[in-house]
Amino acid sequence: MSLLEIRGLRVEFDTHDGAPLAAVKGVDLDIATGEVVGLVGESGSGKSLTCRSVVDLVPRPGRIASGSIRFDGADVRAMSQKQLRDFRAHSVGMISQSPFSSLNPVLRVGAQVSETLRVNRGLSKSDAAAEALALLERVGIADPERRLLSYPHELSGGMCQRVMIAIATASHPRLLLADEPTTALDVTTQAQILRLIAEMRSKHTMSVLLVSHDFGVIAQICDRVAVMYGGHIVESGSVDAIYHEPEHPYTRALLASIPNLDAAGQRRRRQPISGHPPELSEALPGCVFEPRCGFAQPECRSVPMVLEEVSPGHQCACPVHPFATPALVERDASKAQA
Repeated sequence: MSLLEIRGLRVEFDTHDGAPLAAVKGVDLDIATGEVVGLVGESGSGKSLTCRSVVDLVPRPGRIASGSIRFDGADVRAMSQKQLRDFRAHSVGMISQSPFSSLNPVLRVGAQVSETLRVNRGLSKSDAAAEALALLERVGIADPERRLLSYPHELSGGMCQRVMIAIATASHPRLLLADEPTTALDVTTQAQILRLIAEMRSKHTMSVLLVSHDFGVIAQICDRVAVMYGGHIVESGSVDAIYHEPEHPYTRALLASIPNLDAAGQRRRRQPISGHPPELSEALPGCVFEPRCGFAQPECRSVPMVLEEVSPGHQCACPVHPFATPALVERDASKAQA
């Protein structure tokens, strides 16, 4: 049984005219114990809302309209407020994409880490202070005694993110929700943060849902990938399958837009995705990627956005199978050479 099981998740935002706008539309997602799953896609695709739905923290006026979220068999949506608080405190940790806005700017770092330990684990003031020091050491912060007395603005972005990881994992959660944990960090610090998450996952058999728009970040530590677009998961599979055998046109377009080197070591020309992601107010029939898809066919405007298995463990929501059509394959090759 999966540790986390999401079925038919739909997140809507209420509007003044009474017609709700759907931002997440029927998402299914599973995460096994000790597994790292990446959720990748452009900004506005619904990744962060899916992540926040796991702990029932969708910002207002948003709400979970339908669907089920089960954690180790327990129905999260049926939990009382007390059960939800315990669930967030002990079972799930969360790292946001902006550590500076997540930390209280007027409290010292040590006070914030200690408060988490006292509230969530019931430690005494002295035990919490000692554990806070140990946590900062564990996440690789140099001179932790001094940093406990620092304010967030006195730390670098990488250090603040390490503090957030220390707080998020203080209660040894079984699932870590990492929402764009490396945003605005330099490449070296990004690698350090990802290595730290991987180490903690291995040490504590912790599952991780890693949200990102960067395929490079996803590739470093994830076991499986779910590609999200327009509120739907359009493809999911192992990292190798998604990178080397992408089935959905959107996945292929995302991969083609990544700067890379060819076999000769020359920088390969990027292929930007034409058009723009759909607005919440756009009610598109059929495939949501059809307006931007270079392989679009008339039937794409009526096909359901349903994931179908194309190989063991590899699912795709493009039933047209455009890459099996010789004419379209030739057109795709011509576009790539242009």
